[in-house]
Amino acid sequence: MVGRLWEGVLGLGIHVIEPLIREHRYRPVSGDVVTIGRQTVYHSPEEILEILTQQGIDTSVLDLNNIEIDNSTVDRLPGFEEKKFISDRSLFKLLGATTIRALDRSDYEEAEIIHDLSLPLPSNLHAIADFIVDGSTLDNTFDPACTLKNYCDLLKPYGRILMLNAFSCYGTPYCIMPPNWYLDYFIANGFLDCKAYVLAFGQSERDKVEGWNSYWLDIDWLQKERRRMGRFVSNCIMACVIFAEKGANSTTNFYPIQQDYRSAEDWEFFSHHLAVMQKSSRPHLLRSNIPAFVPDVLGGHMLIDSEFNAVAPIAAPIVAPIVKPPEKRVGPLAGLVSRRR
Repeated sequence: MVGRLWEGVLGLGIHVIEPLIREHRYRPVSGDVVTIGRQTVYHSPEEILEILTQQGIDTSVLDLNNIEIDNSTVDRLPGFEEKKFISDRSLFKLLGATTIRALDRSDYEEAEIIHDLSLPLPSNLHAIADFIVDGSTLDNTFDPACTLKNYCDLLKPYGRILMLNAFSCYGTPYCIMPPNWYLDYFIANGFLDCKAYVLAFGQSERDKVEGWNSYWLDIDWLQKERRRMGRFVSNCIMACVIFAEKGANSTTNFYPIQQDYRSAEDWEFFSHHLAVMQKSSRPHLLRSNIPAFVPDVLGGHMLIDSEFNAVAPIAAPIVAPIVKPPEKRVGPLAGLVSRRR
């Protein structure tokens, strides 16, 4: 059991932790990390070390006694208030970050950077982050386009961002942006890479989330089919998990035109930037943990199986969940619903 359908808070569950660690294996996390809000990491230090070990990272030199326990975050899920979780600072220090700061619109939970993300970012905050993590804040802002641009202005050249935000009306999102919205922005602004995923959560008769499917927006399909790129439609709980890497010449101020309305000139510009992303060798960051259950998935979406392979969404050979038991390892639906001040 992963969690109740109506529960969730700002924080990092397995749907962000595992992609973060897989990205760290591909290209180590280092330098300056900015979290969007102080993050509750819904794992104990022992569980984080276990996940690191499962991903092939040597933890033999790490001392549990030197790992900071989270005493800063307040709004946790019911039943998790007294749990001894690793702090977000300790998590990123384990990965190699030198500074870890939280950005918020107030100093709530000891945020170090104060700014309202619905307002343009001041110049002194440009290019301060090597890595940004958003565990569901963009979906609680009034101006998501301004928020996304601010994230990208925060990034240094070659900086990276990992986001989880709502893609359905469950919980309390203020806005719901589809995965194509994020992907198009990063393509149009010449980012080196973007991996856009839809998380679709399975539901039992007891109103519980039992597992999830991960679907990747296939950029090769998008390049070939253009306007025929499908939209992902389902009545289950959904979230978008988005990763992007900024380049030396990436912009942040270009707002894309939706695929249905692009001219031939628009497509030429778009396809030129998309071709750069197609050269990326980055592995998939997010996987499914139950068999495919979403019917009638439209073209352009590939199921990512439990071994991180992209497969056709129909009759996909997914094995049993890797992360067990869900109550201990997966944690709540952290990030699907944020509390904001």
